[in-house]
Amino acid sequence: MLITIREVRRGEERLFLELHARSVRALAAGHYPPDVIEAWCVPASSRNVAAFTRNPDKELRLFAEVNGVALGLGALCFAPAEVRACYVAPEGARKGIGTALVREIERIATDHRIERLALLASINAEPFYASLGYQSEGCTEHVMRGRPMAAVRMSKQLIT
Repeated sequence: MLITIREVRRGEERLFLELHARSVRALAAGHYPPDVIEAWCVPASSRNVAAFTRNPDKELRLFAEVNGVALGLGALCFAPAEVRACYVAPEGARKGIGTALVREIERIATDHRIERLALLASINAEPFYASLGYQSEGCTEHVMRGRPMAAVRMSKQLIT
């Protein structure tokens, strides 16, 4: 299976939000209560798409495609240096798509001389990030649209 990583293009913001929500609902539902899942899934309304399009943190947003179909998404924030997103559609789970996204984010970060990447992992994603060399820095709580959710702070040294 050939996985292609590319930047999200203008006009694909709704697809990004929809793919994110599908991934969360399918892959995190067993780890979080329904109210947290719903808070985590930003509806792809016109208002939310417009807000997402503004991109005030200047995230670099990526799609992972297989045969031209977006099955994963990722986001890198340069300041602070953090992986903001890595989500895979349920039909693409456990096929290397998430790994390909994180590896590309790390490559881009290294090209920009970012020495260390941080992230907030969901409980279900902690083992995935650990398998890619990210170290746990402890449990924390992240608030999504007013709902607290358990998370794990993690980071990885890229440049020594």
